[in-house]
Amino acid sequence: MHTQRSLLLAVLAAFTGVALAAEEPAVPPASDGPALKGTAQAIPESNVYDLLTKSETTLSAIYYGRDRQDQTPGSNNGDIHVNALNLGLNFKSGYAWDHLGFDAAAHAALRLNNGLGWSEVLYHDVNDKSDPSEEGRGKDKSTAVLSQAALKFRQNADGQGLSARLGYTPISIGTMGTSGGLQSHAYRGFEGKYKFGDFEVGYGWADQFRNEWDDRFRDITNSWEQGRTDGSKPKRIDYVNSIGLRYAPKDWFVDFGFGEGKDYRSNAQVAASYTWKLGDDSLTATGYYFTAKYKTALSGIQNPKNEWHASGSLSYSTGGLTLMGGYGSTHAPDSGELNFRLAPWANADNRNFIQTWGQLDDFVWDGTKVYKIGLSYDFGKIGVTGLSAGISANFASGMKNAGKADTKAEEVDFNVGYTVQSGFLKGASIGVYPAQLRTHGFSGKADRNDVKVIASYSKTF
Repeated sequence: MHTQRSLLLAVLAAFTGVALAAEEPAVPPASDGPALKGTAQAIPESNVYDLLTKSETTLSAIYYGRDRQDQTPGSNNGDIHVNALNLGLNFKSGYAWDHLGFDAAAHAALRLNNGLGWSEVLYHDVNDKSDPSEEGRGKDKSTAVLSQAALKFRQNADGQGLSARLGYTPISIGTMGTSGGLQSHAYRGFEGKYKFGDFEVGYGWADQFRNEWDDRFRDITNSWEQGRTDGSKPKRIDYVNSIGLRYAPKDWFVDFGFGEGKDYRSNAQVAASYTWKLGDDSLTATGYYFTAKYKTALSGIQNPKNEWHASGSLSYSTGGLTLMGGYGSTHAPDSGELNFRLAPWANADNRNFIQTWGQLDDFVWDGTKVYKIGLSYDFGKIGVTGLSAGISANFASGMKNAGKADTKAEEVDFNVGYTVQSGFLKGASIGVYPAQLRTHGFSGKADRNDVKVIASYSKTF
């Protein structure tokens, strides 16, 4: 821990220097750089020093509090109690010769008091059972990590043509993504994209991954806990990769993805959306279809079956009010709860297109059919700019229940948030997210009550 914190302090100090350099460059923007070694020729400032003079550094602070309570009589196995502070530093360089640059990020996730359960925002040590109050469920701990370090390339400043990233980096293409978390998860890998007009095609590849709740990058394996448990003997998945195609003109898009976790699982997905303008109002339709199949070699599943999820929604916006309705269906006989990833664990997927998820459950269990309704309101339309609120409800049936009769579930989610509109704290925000889930004896997940509070502020230099 001391080594990690020392590293973070060193990174913070270095990047603070970079930020200052960007503000007061050692070589004035109008001048040439130092002479090339062994020659009298100067390096034009715009060719090299754009790395610093056109860089940006973002500092962020995020408070995360959660109280999730398992409602099963005599059990608190689903409980989560956490108060955490996440401090982040994200550096994005400019481009030398208008083409080459690098990005780096670090963050410290600090546990503010004693907690319980796997918060998924703090480093979770699955083997530390030293604190009786943690009930032998592992322990959330404070940690500091260098979370990203990547080279980047762009062909054109307007984003057209070829772009690429290589190193410890987020990847978002096809069925690979880095969803969830207060700070971005990341891969050790490569992402390349080519964009022409409104069309984009890309490819991503990786052989390691780091969740936000881990303190290092780890090999991708066929074990849900990535080999961290004592006695675990996971087998390595050599790589995950995906190709993606996206066409996104004004008011609509279609997105295709195909992926493979070597010898473990393959998947594919398509999402599409279209918005109709109805005077000052709008109607948006969105659809999503995902399909996948395990591979016996590393999954151990004999005669694997095709699995799929489909969901769609309609949203109507008028004034500050948005009304939404959706429907989803899932078939996942091998996964139980459908696995959208190319490996068993980690938020290494691009399932952000699910139209019927809830705060406490994604409603993608085998057999699930779910209806979703919701409404939200932007109070800026009546003069309270920055304030918003919403409520939604999910009604599910047909959930396969481990040899028992199929069951149903309901969830109600609330949210209210405010973003400061002016002054020193402009952009600071706070949100409160209460939720309630009832599963009627479902073997996959217990009844739960939940309240999350998230407050954030960031400043870019």
